[in-house]
Amino acid sequence: MAMLVAAGLATFALLGYLVNGNIRYEVGVVRVSGYSAAETFTHRPIVFRLFSAAQSWLPELVSSAAGGPGSWQRVWVFEAGFRLMAAVLAAAAASLLWRGLRRRWASMAWAYALAAYAALMFTAPATGEPDWMAALLAVAAVGAGLMVRAGSGGTVAGVLLALAALVKISTLPVAAAGLLILWAIDRRRGWLAMVAAMLSGLLAVALIWWLAPFEISWLLDIRALQPDPWTWENATEAGHYLMNLAARWPTVALLPAFFIGARRAEIWTALAAVALTGLGIAYQGQYFTYHALGLVVLSAALAVRTIERSRAVLRWPLSALVVWTLVLFVLPAPWRVGHWAGLYLITGGWVLLLAAWQLAAMRQPSVRSEGAVTLWAALLVMVSLLATQTPVSAESLALGTAGRTSVGQAAALRTELADAEKIHRLIGADTQVAYLAFGDAGYLLGNPTRCRYPSPLFLQRGQADEKVSAANRAESLACLTEPGARWLIWDRGWLHRKGASDDLLATIDRNWACESAIVIGGYTLCPRRS
Repeated sequence: MAMLVAAGLATFALLGYLVNGNIRYEVGVVRVSGYSAAETFTHRPIVFRLFSAAQSWLPELVSSAAGGPGSWQRVWVFEAGFRLMAAVLAAAAASLLWRGLRRRWASMAWAYALAAYAALMFTAPATGEPDWMAALLAVAAVGAGLMVRAGSGGTVAGVLLALAALVKISTLPVAAAGLLILWAIDRRRGWLAMVAAMLSGLLAVALIWWLAPFEISWLLDIRALQPDPWTWENATEAGHYLMNLAARWPTVALLPAFFIGARRAEIWTALAAVALTGLGIAYQGQYFTYHALGLVVLSAALAVRTIERSRAVLRWPLSALVVWTLVLFVLPAPWRVGHWAGLYLITGGWVLLLAAWQLAAMRQPSVRSEGAVTLWAALLVMVSLLATQTPVSAESLALGTAGRTSVGQAAALRTELADAEKIHRLIGADTQVAYLAFGDAGYLLGNPTRCRYPSPLFLQRGQADEKVSAANRAESLACLTEPGARWLIWDRGWLHRKGASDDLLATIDRNWACESAIVIGGYTLCPRRS
C-alpha cells in the first residue's frame, strides 16, 4: 500500500510536466483543421488519431473554459489533464497486468504491475506518444490475456495487440513482443491471441480501406518520406542512442544482468522481446527518445525479475546508480556533451558492475523474505525511472535534446504564448488563416483554418514533390488558396524559402503579400493579396 501511495504522489507531482511537442502537434492540427480527427492529417495513423482525440476530449473541454486560445491557463490545464488521463489509462493497464499475473505469481504480481505503471508514467515527456500507446496496449494485452478464461482472454489480448501494432505501424514489433511474453507464460492463450490479433488486424485494415481510403495513401506517402534506416550512419547513431538510454534509465543498464542465472526459457524469451523492441526503434531510422518506450517498459519488468533473483542484493549498486543518474542529468548540457566519450565509458562500467554484482549475488544464500525482496524490487524500479524526472533533468545525456529540461521548456512556452498574444492583437483570435508551420502553431494560436493539412508535411519535406502522391500534394497546396483565409502563418525556420519547391513558392506569391509581411517571434505573417 505504501508503494501505491508513493506512486500516486509521484504521479500528482508530475502532472505539471509539459507534454512533448508532438502531442501539441497532434492536438493542434485537429483543433484548428475544421475536420474530424479521422479526416485530419497529423503524420500519425488513424487508430492513433482516434485514441489521442479520445484522450484529449475531456482535457480539451475543461481547458477551453479555463482560458482563451494562446493563454497559459488553457495550456496548463489541458496538459495536466492530458497527463492525468494518461495516468488513468496506465493504471488501468497495470491493474489488468496485476490481475492476470496474480494467478501465477501471486506475491510478485503487484511489483510487475507497478513497474509497468512507473515505466509508462515516469518517462515524461513521452506520455501520449504512439510508442507510449503501443506499450500501454501491450501491457494491457498481457494482463487481459491471463485474467479470464483462455478463449475470451486470448481474444481480448489479440484485439489489444492488433491495436498496439496499428497505432504507428512501426510499433508492430512492440505488439509482437507482448504476444511473445503472453505465449511464454501460457502457450494456449498465446496462440489464441495470435489468431485473434491477425484476424482483428486484417479486419481493421479492411474497414480503414473501405471507410477512409485516403488513409492508405497517407501512410504510403509518410513511408516514402522516411529516411533509410539501414545505413552505416544510422548504425553509428544507434550506438549513441543505446548508450543514452542506458545512461538515462538504470533499468536499461540492468538488462544484461537479467540473463545471469536465468532459466533457458527466460533467456530466449527476453532476448527475443529485447530484439523485437529494438527492431521497432531501428526501423524508424530516427532516434528520438520516445521511440524506446517499448524497450523501457520491458526493461522495467525484467528489472523486477533480476532484483528478485538476486534476493535484493542488487539494492546497493542500483541505488548508487540511481543517485549517479539523478546528478548526471542535472549537470550543464555543454559539459555532458563535451565529455560524452568518458560518460559512455562510465555507463558501460555501471552495466558491467551490475552484471558482476548479480553474478556474485547468485552464489550467496538467501537471507531475506520473499515479501522484503518484492518490496525492494518495486521500490528500486520506481526510483530508477524517477531519477530523471526532476524539473531540471535533461531529456538525454548527449543527444540533440541534451539541453532540454522541463523548466527550460516552460520558459520557452511562455515566450511562444506571448508571441501568440501579439499575433492575436494583430489579426484576432478567431480569424481564419492558412498555416505553413509545425503543428504546434495551431495548438498555441488556435486560429481556425479549413484544411485537412494544417501542418503541410507534403509541402515541407525535401523532395516531397517527387515522392508523394500528386493528389495529396495538390490538396495540401489548395489549402493555401482557401478563400476564407485572411493571413498566412509561416514559420520560416520550419519551411525555408530557399528549399521550397517552385509550385509552392508560386502559390504563396500569387495569394499572399509576403513583401508586406509582419514578423512576430518565429512567425512571418503575410496578409492576403488583394
